[in-house]
Amino acid sequence: MVNFLNESFDLKPKHSSEEALERWRKVCGFVKNPKRRFRFTANLSKRYEAAAMRRSYKEKLRISVLVSKTAFQFISGVETSESDYVVPEEVKAAGFQLCADELGSIVEGHDLKKLKIHGGVDSIAEKLSTSTTNGLTSDTDLLNKRQQVYGINKFAEAEAKGFLIFVWEALQDMTLMILGVCAFVSLIVGIEADGQL
Repeated sequence: MVNFLNESFDLKPKHSSEEALERWRKVCGFVKNPKRRFRFTANLSKRYEAAAMRRSYKEKLRISVLVSKTAFQFISGVETSESDYVVPEEVKAAGFQLCADELGSIVEGHDLKKLKIHGGVDSIAEKLSTSTTNGLTSDTDLLNKRQQVYGINKFAEAEAKGFLIFVWEALQDMTLMILGVCAFVSLIVGIEADGQL
């Protein structure tokens, strides 16, 4: 019987093809109680539904990927096509072509698109009236203008905290709060037990 099944239907115990299962069902079509007879074989209608659902999901996913790629290309094309950056008047008057806010957004945001819009590192150095090899000029008038436009290259120092502020911050620790409550309860219980202070 097993040889007959293998030769005629190519029916395997597991992972049989849909065609082989369809032929087997057609041969056994006049079986008494077919639901019970075919309960251990694959449900072909469910398989076909699942395959159709997979195809529709793949198509929807393909469409969404294409739409997102198109949108991304449109957005990046709009951003890189023209720069809507306008040099402020006080920066132009000082002889520079970039303001401190624009430089900060490029550096802090690691924004390569803005860097490309401004022409790269060498172009930014030209706009700042400096050189990538020689650095700043030693002209005091130009240095004063640069300090007025971009500020002094120093970090703002934080004010020194007093001792009581450190104590207050230490008391905000949950462990110290629990230990303080336990010490207070122990003190009250000790006073009540001994009857004296």
